[in-house]
Amino acid sequence: MMTSAEYLQAWLYYLLGAILLIGCWWYATRPIPWAELRHLLRLVVIAVLLIPWYTNTQQEYLSPAFLIAIVEGLFEGGDAFWRAGTPLLAGVAAVVGLSMVVLGVRWLLLRNRPEPVPAA
Repeated sequence: MMTSAEYLQAWLYYLLGAILLIGCWWYATRPIPWAELRHLLRLVVIAVLLIPWYTNTQQEYLSPAFLIAIVEGLFEGGDAFWRAGTPLLAGVAAVVGLSMVVLGVRWLLLRNRPEPVPAA
């Protein structure tokens, strides 16, 4: 059993590692020429790394949902994956949906912008 100090320390280490991984992913996706795809890939990775879920059904501790889904899927079978996999996929779907809404609004606003007149 973990103490609350150990629990918070574990989350601190995880978040520092996640921030480092997100920074590396951000740098790795820089060459992608389509801003919309680059934006979407970055948001999906951030969502997957940062969505938490309950580690155990009898405890209140949270862990990264993708880790819980992977571990339960491997050791308890495919049906156990969905205990943490469902909120993880719902969170990723929400991020993708909101991103599509924002990109759609941005496209509508930029579509009506007048073309700049070239200097003669």
